[in-house]
Amino acid sequence: MNAEQHLEKARQILAGLAKLDPAADTLAIIDGTMIAGYHLGNGALHAHGVTDAATHFNTPSKFEVPPATLPAAVKPVYDVFAELEAMRSHYVRSPNQPGAQAAVDARLLMSRMAKLCGAG
Repeated sequence: MNAEQHLEKARQILAGLAKLDPAADTLAIIDGTMIAGYHLGNGALHAHGVTDAATHFNTPSKFEVPPATLPAAVKPVYDVFAELEAMRSHYVRSPNQPGAQAAVDARLLMSRMAKLCGAG
């Protein structure tokens, strides 16, 4: 996928997430923001020449590019994506139970990431 295809996929995912209720769908929102983040993050990497359209990273922790070497326009995207990954690890990949506020927080992070990437 190229950068624009990633952005479009992220927009579609975000439109679906907007229909969910933070209290009832907390885990789905947290996990879904991570999936949208995958597309936004990879789109940013492609758009700024860090990776080609055939190279993709699922999460910031799997990036093979040292964060310190990322272009200035990509570093804030990476930082927000890393926050989403930490939230997902804390709630989705553990026995911890999130409240509705965690879904609200995930949406706020995603909103910030989408704006940084031109998708929000």
